[in-house]
Amino acid sequence: RRAARRDVRGMSEMSGDAAAACDIACDASSKEPSYPDPTPKELESMAKIKAWLKRDGLAMPSTMTHEECGGEDRAVLKFIRARKTAEKSYEMLTKTLEWRKANDVDRCLETPISAEHLRHVREIPAFYCGFGKTGHPVYLEHTAAIPWDTILANMTTDEFLVSQVQTLEWQASVVFPEASRRAGDAITQVINVWDLKGLTLSGFSSDVRALVKKASALAQDNYPEGLYAAYIINAPKIFSMVWAVVKQFLDAKTVAKVHIYGSGDKMWTKLMDRLGEGVTLRKEMVCCSKADIGKPEAEYGLQGAHGATQRWIRDRIAGRESDFGSAPGVLRRESSTKDIFDIFFDASDDLCAPDLASFNQRSSSARLSSSQPAVESVSASKSKKCCC
Repeated sequence: RRAARRDVRGMSEMSGDAAAACDIACDASSKEPSYPDPTPKELESMAKIKAWLKRDGLAMPSTMTHEECGGEDRAVLKFIRARKTAEKSYEMLTKTLEWRKANDVDRCLETPISAEHLRHVREIPAFYCGFGKTGHPVYLEHTAAIPWDTILANMTTDEFLVSQVQTLEWQASVVFPEASRRAGDAITQVINVWDLKGLTLSGFSSDVRALVKKASALAQDNYPEGLYAAYIINAPKIFSMVWAVVKQFLDAKTVAKVHIYGSGDKMWTKLMDRLGEGVTLRKEMVCCSKADIGKPEAEYGLQGAHGATQRWIRDRIAGRESDFGSAPGVLRRESSTKDIFDIFFDASDDLCAPDLASFNQRSSSARLSSSQPAVESVSASKSKKCCC
């Protein structure tokens, strides 16, 4: 079966467009939607919120309602699912609209951050690694290798949050529309892979915790329902303590989407089974020493997401068509030995924590590149020794 494929600029398509379009339609009708359709109760809430917006003379900006990503209906539905009732959802939405207006968010992609600040945020080792077999973009973050000390020493919290908002807006305006075109379905969520290799308590200071808390609150309050799934890999023994802190900043629904994997070959096999072979994530990107973090991505031509966002902004201002106009990777609708839409299997047995039972008990209570490398087969990857 031939699948519709585009180059990263969306300028050319392979032959057989009609057959490819037919394949996409067949796939769309035979698989679970990337985002569940609204229930009758949610449809009622959506109608109320639209009526209230009109009554109050408010409107959602085009930056929130990209047609390829479901338009206004999807945008409203995400707020409803974040707050359940129409009244609370409308309150959340109006606060977001006020926040966007106060901070000129709808125009934030028109002004890049300073060159000095760019020097620091582009060192954040976080990369888009193509698209998973569900169609969602895959975002790899080497959490323990983020240079927080340098960032905090050279940027205020608000200055860093400006960069974060720009990356979130770029994701909404560029990455999600590209994912939607490739999938033939509205994609508005991301798959996060959080690599915790090398995480230490000293690297999770009170200043870092305060910044993470503020950044998490900003994302949850203004970009609801943005996470499809998250995979924590290479978790060290201290992870249970760190997770107990971090999960306090996340709502219960988000916590339920987080799946804890271990390290080594077993982790890699499970992760690839969930993501599919079409991603540009490579084994050596997550199975390497801490000192080598980011080197495999550089060899494959990937640029960090924050740096790619700023490059895209600068190219746009200069009137250039950016090489970073689309998210990388080729979407492949791969079959799997497991139903990808069932409840994610539990990999907690791989968690590197000495007191997992106690941890579980506590938990329950509380560069982008225009030319991507050829996709390596899973069988070839399995033959490599993992050095995690």
